[in-house]
Amino acid sequence: MQAMPPPPPSSATISSAPGRAAVRAGLRRARPDYRRAVLLGLGAALGLALMMNGAVATPYREVAVLVLALPLLLTLGVRITHAPTRRAVGLAMGCAGALGLWGVVQAAPLPDGLPDALHAALAHPVWTELAQTGVAVGAHVSVAPVQTLAALPALIAPFLVFAAMLVLCQGKSDALFAWKMLAAIGLGLAVLSLMLELFFAGQHFFATAPVGQGAFSGIFVNRNVTAAFLVLVATATAAWLFLPDPQRLRRERVVARDGVDLIGPSRAVLAALLFLLVILLILTRSRAGGGVGLAALTLGIMAVVVRAPGRQGAGRWRALLKSGLAALIGVGVVVAFGEPMLSRMATTGEDGRWCVYAATWAAIQDRPLTGAGFGTFAEVFPRYRDPACLGTRAIWLQAHNSWLEFGAGMGLVGAVVLGAGLLGLTGMLIHGIRARRSLRAIPVFALMALVFVALHSMVDFPLQIPGLALYFAALMGAGCATALLQRRSSRRTTRRASRRT
Repeated sequence: MQAMPPPPPSSATISSAPGRAAVRAGLRRARPDYRRAVLLGLGAALGLALMMNGAVATPYREVAVLVLALPLLLTLGVRITHAPTRRAVGLAMGCAGALGLWGVVQAAPLPDGLPDALHAALAHPVWTELAQTGVAVGAHVSVAPVQTLAALPALIAPFLVFAAMLVLCQGKSDALFAWKMLAAIGLGLAVLSLMLELFFAGQHFFATAPVGQGAFSGIFVNRNVTAAFLVLVATATAAWLFLPDPQRLRRERVVARDGVDLIGPSRAVLAALLFLLVILLILTRSRAGGGVGLAALTLGIMAVVVRAPGRQGAGRWRALLKSGLAALIGVGVVVAFGEPMLSRMATTGEDGRWCVYAATWAAIQDRPLTGAGFGTFAEVFPRYRDPACLGTRAIWLQAHNSWLEFGAGMGLVGAVVLGAGLLGLTGMLIHGIRARRSLRAIPVFALMALVFVALHSMVDFPLQIPGLALYFAALMGAGCATALLQRRSSRRTTRRASRRT
């Protein structure tokens, strides 16, 4: 029996197949534009948070959160196709989730029926003292649950920005664009700070304190915060300065051939802008910010020069000589222009920070495992303050040591989570320094920025400024995205990438 031939396809079937293919092709072409649009939106949100005095006060903090929420939500529409990026995003979100959950546990009332020993270990003693006075209140891990809950968004948001930068920068062109965008935002705000100091001294710019009071502070009201911001911008600019020329990046297909990613200042302009940032940093007269920041910049330049691609034999010796010359130039800049900063280093006045460190350490020793609640330093500190050391007039709202303050608030539980995140971040950047060639300057200076912030946080509180913490997280995200870039899979392109990338 002869089989019946299949029925001819209907006109709807014939027209739908090319239609679906056209839709898929259109979506593929739109993906890069979508990522760039989200990146630009994220950069605008970060710039706004920085410009509003770092979004430290109401209502600017709330405005910054609302503006930042949109690009973070739009990032959910980008698919993660790179396995190392997926693991890095998982690490960031795991740390954010663990810290956020622990903060909620600290603020939540302890359930009834807990064994006495467990209740005594978890509940802060202040709740027992209140109960003994006849005040009927529940017990909490945190000494101020409302303050802990209010501080959690500022703790979690940098992790979200870091993860968003990883997701949006899975390609070389996107990672390079993001790094340059962050450097350009920082440079624009640094120039704005200079204009404010020169022409608008005495005016209020998103802050209660006027511009131009004392040392150079620009868009911020604290010179130490300004110094930290300028160092981060300087590291981003220095990495941009040491990137290969645009023609080489085009040949290696690191950037698009349409030339959009090639727009930017020349090396001479970038060098001049970097020098301007160094001078502004010195004018802040910040001892820790200026000293540690200039050292980090100099070490970054030396590392990039020494590990430049193709340095073998005599070329290696030339690289070492150039590295030594960079160190001499750094010292020469400080000697020639560093009097405002050096004069403050020479002062021997009493610094109450050491008394605050001792009091904060005593608070950690009393609650080493659970802490007294994140964001509660201002409420906890008076209990440990030594009047003989600090007097009774000054009000301390921060410990001027973010590591000690974090330990006093989150305890060992939070410290373990934060330590795991920092180890993962450092490992990614070190991997990028070893794996990258033409783009090696980005992970090198990202690592220098991380080292600077870690050291500066021992004597100040740069990451407790929301805008600065978000900008730092974005830099780390772009740096780690560059470090995790995937090499080409084919044998020919793999050999070519090993020589160039």
